[in-house]
Amino acid sequence: MTDSRTFTARFVKSISAALLIAASAISLHATASPVAADSYSEQQRIANKVGVIQQELAAIKQETLQANPDLRQQQLDFEKAFEAKAEKVGYDPDSFMAKAKEIQDELRSAETTQEQQAKLIKEFNHAKTVLAKQRETIMSDAALMDQEEDLRKATYTAMTKHDPKTKALFGSLDQLIKQMQ
Repeated sequence: MTDSRTFTARFVKSISAALLIAASAISLHATASPVAADSYSEQQRIANKVGVIQQELAAIKQETLQANPDLRQQQLDFEKAFEAKAEKVGYDPDSFMAKAKEIQDELRSAETTQEQQAKLIKEFNHAKTVLAKQRETIMSDAALMDQEEDLRKATYTAMTKHDPKTKALFGSLDQLIKQMQ
């Protein structure tokens, strides 16, 4: 798995699954108050903007990587080191995603009782905790994190040189994420 999109997808999958399950749980217990609906609409609007900015940044990053073979090699080296550590600790976000999808389907089923829903949410939380601990173990590797930080800085620098609006896009993204919290 040396493709940068696949690598990034591994990180995003665990976050997406958590959001997916949380959204299912919230939709099962949410009340239909106008204030909640307005808040939800605002969150959706912000989330849509975040998605647009992320897509634009991903395109800039892809163009930057294509134009910079040294940066591309630095990314490949980091991915290999990350994958080796991930394999060592059993980090498998694909398995987690499959389990999260299964739980989501069961939560949405009209036949699922509240007791079963509670068990499913508990099961999801356990799986999420295991994945988080595995990720924490990976991230506690100082050499790997130094390598990741060097790559992040080099990528940001190269992206801002490749497309000057990169800095503004990251600024907007940070603001939107703060609004969502």
